[in-house]
Amino acid sequence: MARAMNDKSRLLSEEALTKYRIELLVKGTVVIGPQILFTQDDLARIDQLQAEIPEEEVREGDAGDSHNVFVKRVRVDPPGRAPSNVSGAAPGQIMELLERKDRSFALRKILGASSDYVVRRCQMHRMPPGSFVGIHLDAASDPDFEYSVIVQLARDFEGGEFVVYPSAYEQQVFRPPFGAVLVTTCKLRHEVKPVLTGERRSLVYFCSKRSGANRRIIESSTGGQ
Repeated sequence: MARAMNDKSRLLSEEALTKYRIELLVKGTVVIGPQILFTQDDLARIDQLQAEIPEEEVREGDAGDSHNVFVKRVRVDPPGRAPSNVSGAAPGQIMELLERKDRSFALRKILGASSDYVVRRCQMHRMPPGSFVGIHLDAASDPDFEYSVIVQLARDFEGGEFVVYPSAYEQQVFRPPFGAVLVTTCKLRHEVKPVLTGERRSLVYFCSKRSGANRRIIESSTGGQ
C-alpha cells in the first residue's frame, strides 16, 4: 500500500500535508479521512487497550459546561500539575501508539508546529443514546490547549454531530466516518449533538507546544456549589 507507515512519515505527501494545514488555518477545523493517520490495526489496538481502563460518567466540564458522556482517562493534566499518564499499562501503551514518530511528524506538519507538540490530555468518549457534549471552549480546561485531535471509533450511530461555532452567526457541522480524524483549534466553541441511536465512540487528545504544569486557576468559592 502506498500509504504504509514507515520511518519518517509518508502517511501523507508534502502536498497533502500542506493542503490540510491551510484548511485548518482558514477554517479552524479539518477532517483527515480514514486509513491515513490511523490504520485499521491501530484502531483495533486502541479498542483492545481501552477496554482495560475504568470508565466514569461526566456531567459537568471544567468550566461548568453541561455534558452527558462516559469518559476513560488516558492522560490527565490537573490544574497546577504537568501532564501524566493514568496508572496502569494500557494508558501508556495508547500514548506510545499516538506519539509514534511517523504519526507525530504528520500531525506536527498539519498543526504547523516548528517543534514536537505535547499531548497534554487524552481520553476516550463513549456516548450511548441521549448522550451529548455541551457547548464549551477547550482552552477553558487548560489555557495551553491549542488543538484537539478526535479519532472516530464507531460506525453505526445517528446524531452525535460535531458542531463548531466560528462566530455567533455561523456553524460548521461534521460527521466524520469510522477511522477519520478531526483536528480543530481549541479557540472555537463547539459541541457534540445528542446521539439518537447506536453508540458514538471516539478518542480525543489535546496538543500544545507547552509541556509544563496546567496554568488554569480554579477560583475558590464560598457558595454551596
